[in-house]
Amino acid sequence: MLGIGSDGGEMRNGMRRVLTAALAAGTLMTVTACASTTQVPTGDALYRDGQDRYDSYATTMHSVIMAIHEGRWDVDQGSWGASPIPCRTDGGGAGYAFSWARVLKKDDLEVDTIVAAASAAFEDADMTVTTATYGAGDREEVNVIATGGAVVRGVVTIRPARGTIRVTAEPGCFAGDAADLSDMVFAGVSYPGLARRLPAFEGTDWQPRFYFPEDGSPVYWNEDGTPIDPPPTTTDLPVAPYGAGS
Repeated sequence: MLGIGSDGGEMRNGMRRVLTAALAAGTLMTVTACASTTQVPTGDALYRDGQDRYDSYATTMHSVIMAIHEGRWDVDQGSWGASPIPCRTDGGGAGYAFSWARVLKKDDLEVDTIVAAASAAFEDADMTVTTATYGAGDREEVNVIATGGAVVRGVVTIRPARGTIRVTAEPGCFAGDAADLSDMVFAGVSYPGLARRLPAFEGTDWQPRFYFPEDGSPVYWNEDGTPIDPPPTTTDLPVAPYGAGS
């Protein structure tokens, strides 16, 4: 297992190659920071910083999608939301970001009801909400856009003609080494095993997950890239040996 003070250079280099190539099916990106800090966290402090930020924004987004539809949502394009992604902060320093996206396919979408539910959930999280409609007919797209709080920017995109709702979150770029953080979040797991351990769905039994070691983490995806359905059930998630006492 890789950890603070580990000599696992080979694993670390492998993780860096994965991050620069395409971590978790295309979620690698460069974003502009919405937050800056005078001190860059490292070691256990970095893990705890990432975990706190992930837990906070992911919990808010769970409330949003459950307000829209209290059932199972697909995790879109591997964007479970706990994979640290390299980015640049406002000050130009190295940072980490998260990619979170959920999709629901449903016939006969009640657009007004969805907009109202999403708006209320965002407002309950002390976020500022606006709506925008683009196109018409089969190309109509209704967006609920919320800013502020731990999520920073959340968007619910409704495409009535396609029967789809896509919900995304962009919680910003935070100071810290994304590769170092990823080494801790996915300790002992190398790509593609890493991607297969990211849950394929989010439902009513969702729990925040910010640690995916090979020993103790179930596999949610088949080798051919299709999700395991029904997904494996988990009760006790593995506990990370980082951030204790922080």
